[in-house]
Amino acid sequence: MSMREGAARKPAGNESTIDLTPMLDVVFIMLIFFIVTSSFVKEPGVELMKPQATTTEACERGTIIFAVDSRGEIHYDKNRVSLDRAMRLAEAAKKEAPQANVVVQVDRETPAYVVEQLIDELRPMLTAPPCISTDDEV
Repeated sequence: MSMREGAARKPAGNESTIDLTPMLDVVFIMLIFFIVTSSFVKEPGVELMKPQATTTEACERGTIIFAVDSRGEIHYDKNRVSLDRAMRLAEAAKKEAPQANVVVQVDRETPAYVVEQLIDELRPMLTAPPCISTDDEV
């Protein structure tokens, strides 16, 4: 038997290969789908001591988050914003996610009039009552 004949015959061992190309195609298509359909939440970026509540309800589709700290300053997307700028930011966020609801995070020492002014400013663009974020009572 010559070398050429031995190379032409396939050995009788386990030489099966798996083509991973279709699986990788599916993984990349799923990755692209989840990236395109996801909505990113812009955190206010301020530490708050939220008030406790005995009764709570989950806020559905609450992705436009404003925070009002103990000094009465409004925060959105890790920046301090003025009251009139809050409305423009909320309108822009509402265009990105039309089903989004407004969530207002408050500190225990937040002046109530600032929260009231913020909600009054945002009221024309609200499709549902705004949610106030609280901690569960322990």
